[in-house]
Amino acid sequence: MNESEQRYPFHQHENEEWGQDEEEERHGRHRHHIEPLPDLSEEDEEERERRRRMHQREEPSEPELPRGRLVPTLIVGVVAGLLCAAENIALVLLNASLFTNAEQLASQNAYQLAVSVTTLCGLTIFISLVICAIAGFIVGKLAVQRSLGFLAGLVAGVLCYLGAIFLPRYIPGFPSNAPASGNVTFGGVIGGIVVTIIFMLLLGLLEGLAALFGAWLATRRHPYYVGYS
Repeated sequence: MNESEQRYPFHQHENEEWGQDEEEERHGRHRHHIEPLPDLSEEDEEERERRRRMHQREEPSEPELPRGRLVPTLIVGVVAGLLCAAENIALVLLNASLFTNAEQLASQNAYQLAVSVTTLCGLTIFISLVICAIAGFIVGKLAVQRSLGFLAGLVAGVLCYLGAIFLPRYIPGFPSNAPASGNVTFGGVIGGIVVTIIFMLLLGLLEGLAALFGAWLATRRHPYYVGYS
């Protein structure tokens, strides 16, 4: 009896030790499989800050137009108009024989005269449109606003008409001047002024559209027109 009582606590102690070892082993396995949460490192903070800055850059912001846009526009328009007028006068002077001998050439070959005059007029207008398109491109780069490119072309067209068509009429012996016929009347003067204004505006409109095209080419990728980004 005493031996059994002495053995029982011994076995109980062993069972308790075995249970504790098993529990520690089980908890050890759990501790082994549970990974600690990662701490925020400096690299993660820098990455978040970089993404936040990129997001701020992607937010739309309205671009500003340059200040003092009108004066450069008018300067470019005046220069383009003077170039167009000079080009027109130069072509007329280079082909002076075509105008001075128009009656003789018409009697010989009217068709050839018409083709020559049409070709000369077409070449003059084409060169003027190219000059205005370049002027509009320059205005687009300087002022960004496309409507100012049209304004520069309009100014160039008006100056071209005044300098190459209207004023040479009062220069004696200019090749393109037609011989005067009949008496000058008040109605004829008013009619001539109206026709002059109409043709001047038409030429200004045509060259304004050419300059607007040049301004569009210069600003087609500008943030002010492609979207605020």
